[in-house]
Amino acid sequence: MKYYPRKLQKKLSPWLDNPDAIIILGARQVGKTSLLELLKQDLIKKWGAAKNIVTYNLEDSDQLSALNRDPKYFKEYLIFSGADPQKESVIMIDEVQYLNDPSHFLKYLADFEPTLKIIVTGSTSLAIKRFKDGMTGRKKTFDLFPLDFQEFLLFKENRMLSSVLEEFHFRNLLVKKGEIDPERIKPFNHEMKALFEEYVLYGGYPKVVLTKSREDKLEELKELFETYELKDVNVLFDVANLPVFRNFFKLLAGSIGNLLNVNELSGTLGIGRDTIRRYLSILENTFIICVLPPFHSNIRKELTKMPKIYFLDTGLRNYALRNFTEISFRPDKGPLFENAIFSELYKNLGVIEQLFFWRTLSKTEADFILIGDQKWVFEAKLTPNHRLKQPAGLRAFSKIYPDFQQVVVTFDRLASNEEISYLPGWVI
Repeated sequence: MKYYPRKLQKKLSPWLDNPDAIIILGARQVGKTSLLELLKQDLIKKWGAAKNIVTYNLEDSDQLSALNRDPKYFKEYLIFSGADPQKESVIMIDEVQYLNDPSHFLKYLADFEPTLKIIVTGSTSLAIKRFKDGMTGRKKTFDLFPLDFQEFLLFKENRMLSSVLEEFHFRNLLVKKGEIDPERIKPFNHEMKALFEEYVLYGGYPKVVLTKSREDKLEELKELFETYELKDVNVLFDVANLPVFRNFFKLLAGSIGNLLNVNELSGTLGIGRDTIRRYLSILENTFIICVLPPFHSNIRKELTKMPKIYFLDTGLRNYALRNFTEISFRPDKGPLFENAIFSELYKNLGVIEQLFFWRTLSKTEADFILIGDQKWVFEAKLTPNHRLKQPAGLRAFSKIYPDFQQVVVTFDRLASNEEISYLPGWVI
């Protein structure tokens, strides 16, 4: 089986020699099992036969049953699995949320078997929350997302365009204001636009990306959605009324980029607000949606308590609506494009970076505020004004915060002036 590199693999590499436990969280079928195999290959290159490297996949009923025993017997099972008791061991546990009590099991290993290097994956953050909280200073947590666009290009085996994207990524392109030459991207823009549209329509789940035909992509998304409902929503979270949950999922999919109003959702679906909050928590903690907070300052007009909702993967969102029409013909093309830009920004946040939206009580908005070592404000405009006029939201925001670099993200335009950069979506 061929394994494609993931960006997270490089981030994890320095932590493989560290005694801290590594926790990798991500949605179902996002590539966690493949990432463990890539890490295993890295460890074999580094240590050879000097250490035991043992992997358990808890979707295997026999392995799950063995690990559900009292953890004080785990060392015996480790030796039964073929580990040399004279060597140090690296233990990889895939889908740890299936354990009856993953918190107790993992904390026991950390407390009483300190020579074991623990690397685990999980599809829900709630299932191992207590373990995380009880491991302060002894664990490192990473999130694995569906592919971003650069990883998408690598999975398409187009290393040339992936290298082009590295060069033209907005963080590299906008080092200095006012120095963007539109001619530089012309040789690549047409192909990049076509691939980016495929990415926006079908998303970045690895199996979906690797599947060639439209029909097979839809089958993969259907399987992903139904498995998520059955194994995560129904089994892990004991949601018995799947039709109601499915309606909730679909309603959110049609409301991306809108303010989250629990009362309105409750009234529309005819279910209680506590149920709405529970469903939102499930979707957020299984890495399906993200809740984007508002950007605050001391200016009273800015204050709003409602966050916005976006999907981490636009393909899964489009499947919920059963709509894979080309972007230019879609009534929801604006929100869909906005969600795609959010997803790219969110998946690539730096350690100290934060992402917000900005909205005043008078409903003046800027789509995305990115704060870190640099400050950016983004407006997603699928089709910008022909004269490249400054959008009203950016104009209002820049009057209050003049030190933010302004970016209008379009489908295919590349231009700049002294105030604003216009960039195609694929460079984000």
